[in-house]
Amino acid sequence: MGPPGHTPRFTAYTSRLPQGTEAFVFAQYACQARTARAAARGAAALGESFVGAHGPDVLDRGSFVDVAGAHNVVWMAYWVDPDAYDRWQRSESAHTAWEQLPTHGPLGHWREVCVIPAERTESLHTHRRELCATSGLSQHEAVELAETRLHDYWGAARDRIPTPSIDGPEPSIAAVAPQPAHDAPGPGGRVSVTVPGEVALIRTAQDWSESTLYRETYLTEVKPVKDRGVDYLAATPQSGCIAARNIAEETADGSLLQRACTVAWFTSLGHLMAWCREHRTHLEIYESFFRMVGGGKGPLDIAFWHEVSVLPSGAVTAEYINCHVRTGFLPLATQQAPDTVR
Repeated sequence: MGPPGHTPRFTAYTSRLPQGTEAFVFAQYACQARTARAAARGAAALGESFVGAHGPDVLDRGSFVDVAGAHNVVWMAYWVDPDAYDRWQRSESAHTAWEQLPTHGPLGHWREVCVIPAERTESLHTHRRELCATSGLSQHEAVELAETRLHDYWGAARDRIPTPSIDGPEPSIAAVAPQPAHDAPGPGGRVSVTVPGEVALIRTAQDWSESTLYRETYLTEVKPVKDRGVDYLAATPQSGCIAARNIAEETADGSLLQRACTVAWFTSLGHLMAWCREHRTHLEIYESFFRMVGGGKGPLDIAFWHEVSVLPSGAVTAEYINCHVRTGFLPLATQQAPDTVR
């Protein structure tokens, strides 16, 4: 219900999944390389497997440079029906394309796939879908956006997650030990990491493609502050952040779009919320955002949104092929028992 007497400072909306939806799939499939051009070529080959029957309902693409200096081009795909994803990844074309990827050479590949229970996720949008060209699950025609008052206060994301016991279980890991830089690049081979339960996933995005009032202010005064915050998380596993990716979004053929997103994994929802509420890097993001919207230029014409999910044990598949050891969940591989890495 939110704090007593709370009145949000701006209108926001939350996603409503199609009636009867118990879970959906968010999958990241990526190519990793020493150069942006090589990563883009590898990602283009990966992208060919998403066409045809049972392909994703929503497909976004983006690129980023990770903490080891490697270039990554990533496909971010959603399936509203997990059974459709299962049929797709078992299809001959998709299965063969992934299984035949080389385990040595100049390219690495990785995938992180999560089946997200509907009662363990939430979203927030500053705009309705028809007012922007934003990415993410809200692009799906069957997903509705409904106005919510549960926002604009600390802990609002937690209040929007339907499961009442989401704060109950302790995280399986407290933090991810950093790997020394000389351990990258990759070791070769394939590694599947068992992902602990109660990890938190956030995808948060910005779309300034339709902005005429706030574009310059956002790009010069807000976005750099946001980027510094993401860079801090990516380089500071002691914060409880497992991985943080500052992604420039692109068209399917790699042309740069006027939007960006961050995808980050945390060891728990508590770690994510603690960073948001307490750390200077997020407080600076928060302050720069409200300085912008309080500038009196008119209605906000930049779309902001995020999705936050807390995943139960067994909900995440993480596999890395010829990737450096600071990729995604790979730092966990050295902390787990031998039988959890295959």
